[in-house]
Amino acid sequence: MNSGRRIAEGGALLALYCILLFITVHIPIVGIFTLFFLPVPFILVTNKQKISWALGYLFVASLLSILIATILSVPMTLLMGATGITIGYFLKKDKPMAPMFISAVLVFLGGTLLIYAASVLVFDVNYIEKSMVMVEESIDSSVGIMESFDQASTEQIKKRMYETIDLLNTLMPSLFVVTSVIMVLLIFFAAHPILKRFSDKTLKWPHFRDLRLPKSLLWYYLITMLLALFVNTDKNSFVYMAITNLFFILQFFILIQGYSLVFYISRVKSWTKAIPILIVVASLLHPIFITIIRFLGIIDLGFPFRETIKKKE
Repeated sequence: MNSGRRIAEGGALLALYCILLFITVHIPIVGIFTLFFLPVPFILVTNKQKISWALGYLFVASLLSILIATILSVPMTLLMGATGITIGYFLKKDKPMAPMFISAVLVFLGGTLLIYAASVLVFDVNYIEKSMVMVEESIDSSVGIMESFDQASTEQIKKRMYETIDLLNTLMPSLFVVTSVIMVLLIFFAAHPILKRFSDKTLKWPHFRDLRLPKSLLWYYLITMLLALFVNTDKNSFVYMAITNLFFILQFFILIQGYSLVFYISRVKSWTKAIPILIVVASLLHPIFITIIRFLGIIDLGFPFRETIKKKE
């Protein structure tokens, strides 16, 4: 590709990014959806050009983001740009999907942690603490209204709410990881149709129903469960936080395995596509359904359940 065409394509993709950034920052409802498309221009640039060109593109995009929005939009540009460059690099090298996804998650997670650390150390602003304080103030005001109706039940509700806040503080490292996984998944889904249309390299995403996590995950889950039951530690200790976060992450992946099994059964049984989707939605509405799906995930990891279903069919 000659330099003139390279500059023209880079300029067009830069303009596309500026439009997406403007919508994301200034149009709240639509911006929720365009947020996941921000890495796409960086994926396309990295897929077609050298990594040095992609880094230069990221630098220029960061400068332009100050003009389009504010200086606060620069961290978002760096985060989405680094994630897009990672995905584009793996696509260009024809790397498998699994290491591409894991690398993108690690880059997104690392960038998020760096932005959070910078906000605390440089600007002395802790968004997590501020959010928790706002939640506590909201609880106090709600409890004040409820106290005029039923004193006994109000105290119980207040206690549960504060226990939930304490649990969220403990699980904050896991929430960072889970959020990064979900964000990168949504970025992949957003980028897939565009790459399919404008690039010769596409995201070869396997069917969700064929997802098979390592069986060793089940052993880690059982060991962590035993540690959580029998290791008696203080709630403010590092051991308690480590066990709680590890248990939460393992539960999350086993839940994903359970959902995969639901879609596999739906495929084998020739159900309509609406049935597994309704099952997923229903499971999110009540904890008992979450427990059932997680149990299916454990069965799927520990036993040849899929092969049995396939033989019967």
